[in-house]
Amino acid sequence: MKAAKLILALVVLVSLLGVSGALAQDAVKLTVSFPGDPRSETVNALIEGFVAMKAEAGVTVDVVINEPTEGYGDQLLLDFGAGVGPDVFSISAETIPEYVASDLIQPLDEFVAAWDEWDNFPQGMKDMPSMGGSVYAIMYNTDTRVLFYRKDVLEAAGVEVPFAPTSWQEIFDAAEKIKANVPDVIPMEVESGTIWGEGTTMDGFFMLFRGAGGELLDPADGKWIVESPALLDAFSFYETMFGQGYSAAEPFMEPEPWVFYLQEGLANGKVGMAVVVNVVWGLYAPDGPWAIENRDEVLAWTPMPAREPGAGINGQDFVSMGGGWGWAISKSSQNQELAWEFVQYMTSAESITQYTKGVGGIPSRLDAAVDDEHVASITELVMPYQSFRPLSADYNRVSEQIQIATERIMLGEATAAEAMALFAEAVEGIVGADNVKRLPLD
Repeated sequence: MKAAKLILALVVLVSLLGVSGALAQDAVKLTVSFPGDPRSETVNALIEGFVAMKAEAGVTVDVVINEPTEGYGDQLLLDFGAGVGPDVFSISAETIPEYVASDLIQPLDEFVAAWDEWDNFPQGMKDMPSMGGSVYAIMYNTDTRVLFYRKDVLEAAGVEVPFAPTSWQEIFDAAEKIKANVPDVIPMEVESGTIWGEGTTMDGFFMLFRGAGGELLDPADGKWIVESPALLDAFSFYETMFGQGYSAAEPFMEPEPWVFYLQEGLANGKVGMAVVVNVVWGLYAPDGPWAIENRDEVLAWTPMPAREPGAGINGQDFVSMGGGWGWAISKSSQNQELAWEFVQYMTSAESITQYTKGVGGIPSRLDAAVDDEHVASITELVMPYQSFRPLSADYNRVSEQIQIATERIMLGEATAAEAMALFAEAVEGIVGADNVKRLPLD
């Protein structure tokens, strides 16, 4: 009898252990990487929501999070190199070519083809993370660039406010009035030179280049266009701006030129106009790090006009440039279906709304709710003109040459035409003569 009870107890114990093992097997591990910066709190809250959603569906997901506060990009590549890369990772759109070239990132074409929410993303948000005909990330946030101006400075200069230029010449005309009538103010700022780095290319050069209808990387043949009327027009803008004294070169050579021009200059009314990323509006909030106590009274923005109406890329009257972050899936992930569920959750209208409220920026979906007047206005008035940097493994080196070209013009070392010729020579040396082309300048 005792033996029978013992056998029964053993059977029950083995049975319970089997159930326990089955439950343990139900827990699925998913590794996720994103930058551990001010976005952390919001992203972690969203991840908790995903875990809760799966739990309600009877699936236990163990999300292992990696959120380095510094050197995110370098750490991510080191992890992949060591064979411990994440299943899902946050990626800045301009770095996608590096991951594609290294065969680290999964194309999402089959996933989005079957996703009924894909059309809720505007075309620009589909194009930005795509190259070679494939989509590599789903964007969850973006930004844009506009022309900010000091209403008080322009009024003192005799320029009608609200300021709504429709051409470059109208901007230069306003700068001339500031120069003549408010001589203690630097009329304008467009990011220039090598010290500002990618800001010069993204916030400065491309805002001009696109406004002249320029395409830097020909999508038809994959060649870099190193000489063109649009390139000459963009470089000529810099030549006029510095040659006519509408901006000052010296501050661009300081270690942190943004402090002089934006954090202090535009904030204190010592700079009249600046082409810059839209998020500075929040920095200038009365309780922001670059606070302007009466911001709404003295600061405003307007879409950046093309060289003249219709001269912009795709025949546009206005232009803007966007960057942004998306969620991508590792090509080596052993659980891509769950990873895609995670990406869908993190890029839902509700999640993007929550992210935008918590972190800022511009939502990447058309159906995300926006309750901030500035963001709503930007989305309506500027996002339709959004374009993006070319996705290429050679882009960073080409961008450096753009920065060098603007610096030569800024310092009076080269005319616009000379700077373009030197740019063409340098890029040809980087990518090879067979990978460049020159368009007629007539």
